Amino acid sequence: MENKTIKLIKSRVSCRAYSDKKVSLKKALEVAEAGKYAPSAKNRQIANVYVVNSKRYVEKLRTLSLNEQNRDCMYGAKTIILVGAPREDMFTDKDCSCILENMFLAAHALKLASCWINQFDDLFNTKNGLKVKKALGIPENYKIVGSCILGYPQDEASLQVKERKEDFIKVL
Repeated sequence: MENKTIKLIKSRVSCRAYSDKKVSLKKALEVAEAGKYAPSAKNRQIANVYVVNSKRYVEKLRTLSLNEQNRDCMYGAKTIILVGAPREDMFTDKDCSCILENMFLAAHALKLASCWINQFDDLFNTKNGLKVKKALGIPENYKIVGSCILGYPQDEASLQVKERKEDFIKVL
């Protein structure tokens, strides 16, 4: 019998098409809370998590993406969790990546669809993006390493686990 946690890890996939159904704030906070328990270098816990669940701020992010990239990098999701930490810290990328992975697995466990979105640091470094970043209360010196969009899939059938390469694991 396969372990439930291992099965959860092996069955999680990214979703790139979301329905109009909104994720409750309670579930979004549950996902964010899972990120809080990710490992961090020297247990310094330098990162912050920003749960964007209000229609107003989600639309600010979507508009920023549409204006700067001519596309909705959030794929219609109504909730996004941004993860960032001080740009100059050598562990920012590593710590934030661990947080994000915990959140993706928590989302899957809660029957939510998710996807890693990595464009927001670049978007926040534009003239309009700096205004949005400030409106969200994210410190100017913070790098947004990635974000976790949350929602319900438009089509469950599209969420199939893809083949993994055969020679991924090397035993030495």
